[in-house]
Amino acid sequence: MANSKVVVITGAARGLGKELVQEFSANGYSVAAVVRTSESQEALSDLMNSNKSITCHVADVSRAEQVEHAFEEILSVHKHVDVLFNSAAVYPKINFLDESSNDWAEALAVNVNGVVNCCKTVLPSMLERNYGRIFNVGSWAHMGPIENSAVYSASKGCVRALTKAIGVDILTRGKDVQVHEWIPGHLNTRMSDFTGIDPRESARWAVNMVENHSTQSESSIFDGAELWVPPKSLKRRVLDKLLFWK
Repeated sequence: MANSKVVVITGAARGLGKELVQEFSANGYSVAAVVRTSESQEALSDLMNSNKSITCHVADVSRAEQVEHAFEEILSVHKHVDVLFNSAAVYPKINFLDESSNDWAEALAVNVNGVVNCCKTVLPSMLERNYGRIFNVGSWAHMGPIENSAVYSASKGCVRALTKAIGVDILTRGKDVQVHEWIPGHLNTRMSDFTGIDPRESARWAVNMVENHSTQSESSIFDGAELWVPPKSLKRRVLDKLLFWK
């Protein structure tokens, strides 16, 4: 299947990121996979050997200079970026009182600053071409944190606010450049102790989302395979009924 679009996927060495690489490449996209270390590249070697449209680039997303270097490599090979999935994240399962300040800061650096670094690096070229889609992988964790999830829950709350804020800042700068949050769900990966949804299924949702549903003019939330619509307040529901009967 021919497709001229280029997708960048961070956190691509395992879990959801790796499944996104496989699914987008299977659907004809050129894929630039970003992994944290050179050792992580080995996890994608079979995919790259079987599909030459996949390239692999090393960057710790929490380090702005490494992200910039990786995107320079990506642009030198693929010439442009159409879609970015900010999938890289860590989930230290530790009680808030037991977590050191350095460990807290390092987790936020990956989960929040990593999104910032990638968005800041790719958005200028997207705005110049007047086309781009960014999906920041989020979670409902901040809405109901469970035990030993303080930094992960806090970081995902930050990702939601950050996504909306970036969307507001670029709204008048690029008519067809969009930044969305995607919540793929509770996935059967190492992060969730291998319980939940098959990440291959979520990867299929992602392709469908990019191809058929990422046309919102403002930042939106995609929950699983669907656009999420916030529930209306009681006041709004009553007003809608009154207006309907006029």
